Amino acid sequence: MPGISEGLRTSLNEIRQTMISNNVLYASEIDEITPNTDIGALSVPLFDNQELMNSFMNVLVKRIIYTQLVNYKIYNNPLKFLEGDNMPLGAIGQEIFINPAKGRRFDVNDFAGLLAKYESDVKVQYMHLNSDIQYPKTITRDKLRTAFTSWSELENLINGITQSLYNGCYIDRYNFTKGLVAQAYRDNTVQIKVMQNPNTEALAKQFLTEARTLYLNFQEPTSDYNAWRKVGGYGKDVLTFTQPEDIVFLIRNDIGAYLDVNVLASAFNIDKASLLGRIKYVKDFSERDKDGNIVVDGSKILGIMCDKAWFRIKNQELTVDDFYNPNNKTTQVYLNDVNMYQYSLFANSVIFATEQPQVTITSMEFAKKQVSVKEGEKVQVSLSTMPAQANTPSISYSSIATGTATATKIDERTVEIQGVAEGNTTVKATAGNVTAEITVNVTAAD
Repeated sequence: MPGISEGLRTSLNEIRQTMISNNVLYASEIDEITPNTDIGALSVPLFDNQELMNSFMNVLVKRIIYTQLVNYKIYNNPLKFLEGDNMPLGAIGQEIFINPAKGRRFDVNDFAGLLAKYESDVKVQYMHLNSDIQYPKTITRDKLRTAFTSWSELENLINGITQSLYNGCYIDRYNFTKGLVAQAYRDNTVQIKVMQNPNTEALAKQFLTEARTLYLNFQEPTSDYNAWRKVGGYGKDVLTFTQPEDIVFLIRNDIGAYLDVNVLASAFNIDKASLLGRIKYVKDFSERDKDGNIVVDGSKILGIMCDKAWFRIKNQELTVDDFYNPNNKTTQVYLNDVNMYQYSLFANSVIFATEQPQVTITSMEFAKKQVSVKEGEKVQVSLSTMPAQANTPSISYSSIATGTATATKIDERTVEIQGVAEGNTTVKATAGNVTAEITVNVTAAD
């Protein structure tokens, strides 16, 4: 009969030296385990003393399963590198961004500047823990008895429990990370580049050219690639840039395979990481539930290029709990995983997609309640929507009395009002069932 593995033997002996039950050291009940020890030397005392067994299982779970000291097959989350540091205690955190300071020319005669106030342009995005998942497993007394018939059976039990708990956790972490991309696309809270599916060599080269351009542009200070202004962020635009080593490119498997075979292998005599940053491939970007049903549709997403810091993923708790249930003689094991899964509005990020998402306008408001304009002159007025990134339905503008003033659409968020004749009228913005109005006073020309 095969003997005990070195890893399991070391772990069990460490448990033996540190565990205490009823103020009695566990080592006094169980002999030290050697390479030639029969498993009966461990199993008989344990099954004869339920309290000792309970204490043993408690430590076994937390020491061997939690610290993963036994060899087993665990899913290697390919997106784990996007996870940040652990989150401190508390459910709410914040990301603070301060725009670069503005330089000024030195002037030896500028004595007033000594007392001037130079405010920092500070932005804040609040974040919170939003994932608290528990992975349970039940160990019956029959399973324990079977496991303690040989060292290999005991190791198989430990491996099976460990694989089940951690694979469930790590697979979910992978899906939740991908889900951030799908959520940002669905909510239109990220910059989006619409492109055709690169399924021909010409389209593939166009796709790579756009990606390469973006990779280079990310390294320049700009406000074009973060979502702060897009979602209605306050104050000045956010100026961001990304170091090349922090640029991440996630691409769908089918697109990545086509690019590798038909374009990258022949068109560029250069390392892919130098060309596009750190590249990772994923099957798709849809977020699914436990049963495999799509929760957030990511089928229109081709890929995402972003600053690694766009992914705001932090872990607060990864712990194992257990208890013995005397009612049915089972040990319940729980792996608890508490995390924050969010994305940054300050970091560079662009999603490549085959079409724009549709976010419905729920309310609108003009920048002013009323405006005055002279006959024959024009004035432009901006409009805001809720949510700020809403893009459907299309907004139209009209004047109730065109003989007094006309309304011309400049873009979705801007109307140009021209005074025609002295008097008062109302200009209305309409998006489906949602409307907004502004009062217009037209005065006589000079």
